[in-house]
Amino acid sequence: MADIRGVGKLITYSDDNPISNWIEELRDKQKPRKREPRDDAERRLLARWLGFRGRGELESIVGAACYAYSHFEMDPEWRYLLADHIRTEAGHGWGYIKQADLVDPSCDHSKPDPEFAREFGLTPRTEHDQLLRRDFLSYLIAGNLWPYGHCTAATRGIQITNPRVLEFERTVVHAEERDHHGKILQKIHNHVWQLIEEYGEGPIRRKIAEIDAQSLNTRSRAVFDPPMREFLRKFFDTTIENVKKFHEWRAYLYLSVLGFSPEPVTIKDWPAEIPQSQAA
Repeated sequence: MADIRGVGKLITYSDDNPISNWIEELRDKQKPRKREPRDDAERRLLARWLGFRGRGELESIVGAACYAYSHFEMDPEWRYLLADHIRTEAGHGWGYIKQADLVDPSCDHSKPDPEFAREFGLTPRTEHDQLLRRDFLSYLIAGNLWPYGHCTAATRGIQITNPRVLEFERTVVHAEERDHHGKILQKIHNHVWQLIEEYGEGPIRRKIAEIDAQSLNTRSRAVFDPPMREFLRKFFDTTIENVKKFHEWRAYLYLSVLGFSPEPVTIKDWPAEIPQSQAA
């Protein structure tokens, strides 16, 4: 792999890589199992989940980005990229809410639904939210801009859905996620190496390792969030097979974006059915 260490060195990350291709094949294998809700109860549950997801993206992903924009020092290019990220993720969140309204027009899914979270034990990720607001490097490594989701998000690929939701996810959510993450990864690389120039490689690598480990152990992804993971598996027949590639994906991101290997990490809420191997 090319040496990308240093500010301005071009990263080697590509969406066309063996791990991403494996994840896409996994998604394709799930498609024959997708079906529409069988009855009103399944329709209402689908709508409530879509509304919950949409409100969550607006409150958590967009909220954290707005906090970073208004509280952390950054250059004008970062402000431009972050503003574009906010616009994109806000569109996804609002889009999921409107999809929920179409599935069940009897409810306004933009309104809070605290009973839904209580009923299924979907507790807030308070520790992770606090980490995102600690400092700019924590926001970048622990948040949505560091694209672990390209591997972990398959767990959110619900099997009880409808063609309109699937089209929205294909043409808007998945397409835009890839586009805006790709633009930001080079900027993350340069930011990390600028910090290394200022403070030394050892301290910055230790800081990144600490942020990453804390994030992965504060339910930052659905597949590592036991209540959400089990809710999605029980009611929407989602997969956790994607987690088999997580450590390999993590190593690929570090090497192709940052230019160095990650420190080993043990994820306490890893699904018990799948061995947690650090081997890439």
